[in-house]
Amino acid sequence: MKNVDLSAIEDHWSEIKHIYGPFLPSQMDIDIDNLDITSFFSLENWMDMFQSYILFEITENVKLLSIIFLLSILASVLKTMGHAFGHQTVSKTAEAAILIPIFILAMNTFRLAIESASNAVENMTVFMTVFMPVLLALLALSGAVVSAALFPPLLLFMMNISGVLIDQIVLPCLVFSVLFSLVGLLSDHYKADRIASLLRIISVSLLSAFMAAFLTVMTMRGMSAATADGLTVKTAKFLSGTFVPVVGRMMADAADTASGAALMINNTAGAAGIAILLLTAIFPVLKIMVLAFLYKVAAAVLQPLGDSAAASCLDIIGKTMSFVLAALALVSFMYFLMMAAVVAAGNAAYMMR
Repeated sequence: MKNVDLSAIEDHWSEIKHIYGPFLPSQMDIDIDNLDITSFFSLENWMDMFQSYILFEITENVKLLSIIFLLSILASVLKTMGHAFGHQTVSKTAEAAILIPIFILAMNTFRLAIESASNAVENMTVFMTVFMPVLLALLALSGAVVSAALFPPLLLFMMNISGVLIDQIVLPCLVFSVLFSLVGLLSDHYKADRIASLLRIISVSLLSAFMAAFLTVMTMRGMSAATADGLTVKTAKFLSGTFVPVVGRMMADAADTASGAALMINNTAGAAGIAILLLTAIFPVLKIMVLAFLYKVAAAVLQPLGDSAAASCLDIIGKTMSFVLAALALVSFMYFLMMAAVVAAGNAAYMMR
């Protein structure tokens, strides 16, 4: 344990505490010198953390939604007065002048959600890139040499592709889908709802297809590598115990014990890495979830007031935030499975022999 470099866990944990320290319970900690993460996975600690962060996000965004509410009520009043006095052109102009600030405020919140999702994916990718060599070294020491040689190119390819897919394709498609939808709300002559719907479908379909391919490749490669590792180590033990006189059996048993110790360290370090990944993803997920819920509620409350454009704007942004949440959840789940597959490869090889 003293020779294993776990600085990646320590550095990333320090960064998480620096950003989200006020929401983390004092009992939740990762001690690198004595890698005991029992208290970290306490259900009570996680519930306290969820409660404090969700309340913080609600209070932060209720102020902005209150401003949007007041502007929407003003737009509804102006629209009603315009109909009452018969000045349709003045009414539409005044309504547009009120709707544009509403759209700008709502899009600013949507921008924060997009940035939060993008930063979460980037942080997870950086952590995986730094921490995976440590796990792969422990995997090789535990006897799963074939798995350790197989995972690096596969993991590197999957991590880079997922980052490019999210930053360059999925999130831009969702941003443009919101813009096309809002253009249709501002103008009666230019409608782009179908283009917006198409962009949302493309983004989710790409993520779903990539997730299916990832699960297929990881499952098939993991099974074949574990079998090869188990047979290789078992053959080496048999040859050592049979053809090396006197000390052959002793050497084989000692090597087996050492690989078992390395496997235990690999499992503990992998659990700590998964915990760090979970914390990296959970705060942006909660943020986007709260925003999507608040915008959906605001759209439902605004609709009876008569200002359909503002309600439709909030509903569109809330719906698109749900797609952003789904994209972030899928990529986070893929990273969890990726690290869990590396940890499980050593256990599978150990069970095979």
